[in-house]
Amino acid sequence: MIEGLNKETLKRLYAKERKSLQEIARIFNCSTTGVAYRCEKYGIKRRPRAEEVKGLSKSILQRLYIKESKSLNKIAEMLSCSPSTIHNRCMRYGIKLRRPEEPNKAMLKKLYIKEGKTIRDIAKILNCSREFVRIRCKQFGIELRPRNRKFEIDESILRRLCFKEGKSITEIAETFSCAVSTISKRLKHSEVSK
Repeated sequence: MIEGLNKETLKRLYAKERKSLQEIARIFNCSTTGVAYRCEKYGIKRRPRAEEVKGLSKSILQRLYIKESKSLNKIAEMLSCSPSTIHNRCMRYGIKLRRPEEPNKAMLKKLYIKEGKTIRDIAKILNCSREFVRIRCKQFGIELRPRNRKFEIDESILRRLCFKEGKSITEIAETFSCAVSTISKRLKHSEVSK
């Protein structure tokens, strides 16, 4: 149990003061997943996601993305939201997205084969999507390593990390050396989220 995050406190912070899940998670030094879980548990209706992202105006996005040349990932990290939220807002505001750096065969071979970097690592380096990297690897005839590794994650450990220790999904994924989406799916489809 997250110390002090009871129904009344959560109602006050989320419904009355209109704080985001991220802000509440920071206050209680826990994960946003833990806060979302409690909203569901206490029957507190969630606001639409777009409303949760503060500071995501057209002028702020133009400054961060165009003038300061920050990546969608970096902006998402700064504003505690997902890169897809930033991408969607750019599209809505008519902000033209930069093209990712075009990798050549030698660059991809060096990063993927010689240095053993993951598709995710390379996508971060090139400031592009993982799918873009996969497509380029296939075009250049670079054989991809199997990506469907099965992760054995003990449910009791997952429950402890998420709900008792208040770790974020990202922190848990780092603990297990797996993708954030793997942890997110396990939380959604397991007894942990119920």
